[in-house]
Amino acid sequence: MEEDRILERERYQMEQIRQLESEELQVEEVDEEESSDDELTYRTSAGASASGEFTYDTSLAALHSYLGDVEDTHNRLSFLDGGAVLNVPLFYLEGVVLFPEATLPLRVVQPNFIAAVEKALRQVDAPYTIGVIRVHRDPINGRIKLATTGTTAEVWNLNPPPFLIVIFSNT
Repeated sequence: MEEDRILERERYQMEQIRQLESEELQVEEVDEEESSDDELTYRTSAGASASGEFTYDTSLAALHSYLGDVEDTHNRLSFLDGGAVLNVPLFYLEGVVLFPEATLPLRVVQPNFIAAVEKALRQVDAPYTIGVIRVHRDPINGRIKLATTGTTAEVWNLNPPPFLIVIFSNT
């Protein structure tokens, strides 16, 4: 019964996230004839050329600027001795596999994941470190199964709860 209640709450939270993601952004149209030379130069240097083509700036993707204002936690990498045994908070993500040296932006809304992020920020032995594993549903009985392999990751950017975070897998 408790598991059904948790699953229902998770479904509800996922639906809320989907609704937020499907909201349309309001776009302000700008009359090109009234643009000053400075504005035109700025827009052109940002990627749009005079011919109407667009050049994608590949460095923007790694910035995750769509997350808004987030605290940068760079240069807080932890280096661990081989064979060290640590207790770190665990993120179990359905349908997501995090590979070593990959980044993953997350919107953290579930209380247990918010608590995991807060614990990761406070821990001394491996600051900002979390474990990430994939979970999936058993097609026969619908129960959640945990992967036997995962990766550790570090929280790189965050904003206050409900957290928007970017994690980087370092192993």
